[in-house]
Amino acid sequence: MGFYMRKLIIAAIILFVIPTQCFADFRFAVMGDTRGDNSDGINIKVMKAILEKIKSENVDFILITGDMITGSAKSDVHRNRLRKWKGIIERYKIPFYASIGNHEIESELSENIVRSVLEMPENGPAGLKELAYSFGYKNAHFAAIDTDIFNNFHAIGETQMSWLKEDLEKNQDKLIFIFGHEPAYPLGRHTGTSLDKYAAGRDQLWDEFKKYKVAVYFCGHEHLYDKSLHEGVYQVITAGGGAPMYAPKEKGGFYHFVVVDVKDNGSAVITVKDIEGKARDVFNIEN
Repeated sequence: MGFYMRKLIIAAIILFVIPTQCFADFRFAVMGDTRGDNSDGINIKVMKAILEKIKSENVDFILITGDMITGSAKSDVHRNRLRKWKGIIERYKIPFYASIGNHEIESELSENIVRSVLEMPENGPAGLKELAYSFGYKNAHFAAIDTDIFNNFHAIGETQMSWLKEDLEKNQDKLIFIFGHEPAYPLGRHTGTSLDKYAAGRDQLWDEFKKYKVAVYFCGHEHLYDKSLHEGVYQVITAGGGAPMYAPKEKGGFYHFVVVDVKDNGSAVITVKDIEGKARDVFNIEN
């Protein structure tokens, strides 16, 4: 056996037999509110620019915090806009998981249109299949919540809350990320038209986040970037995917996306980047 062959065999043993500290490390991105005020209902230029940057980050998947399109009460228009949005993101060959926003729900038919086009996991609560769901990835757990149930915007509801409690109970040994559309603690023009509209329900939801040590709740709705810490749980508003900004640049009103590096030890590094790829904020989640 030659010298170089022996080196290759030794390297293979080290790589595949000996465990390493970084085995579970992975990276994902978060973006939201890509809608536009045009015939497509999508700000395609900004959405593509951000996806190009996300592609260069070599992420494993993307979380979407809702308001992908400017929806329509006309079912054919609504469906075509969602299909176009999905077609754009699929070109980048990155798996994605979407939560729905108020602009995806424009009529009593909207929820079924969303289901038929996006085809999300089907392990959610009764009546909300594919609109609320969860999945695991390596040492982390993810749950999408529906904050814009048809005819019941701004509320989670008893059925979804019960499902979420059970889901978190089963996965409390993992690093947990929740994503949805509406903030629990809005700070701008959507104050009173987010989960804060029903404060008791919002507080109950946050109590569950605290109980199960949720690391971050990612949301959109307010077109800006903001992070805030509420009783040990971060809320990150990331709604800079193309919709008109709600704040000046110095207060988070810039197009952006979020990159999350999850470490093997259960910690995470969260980096917010603008449309040019420049880091605008970095913070850590400790185990």
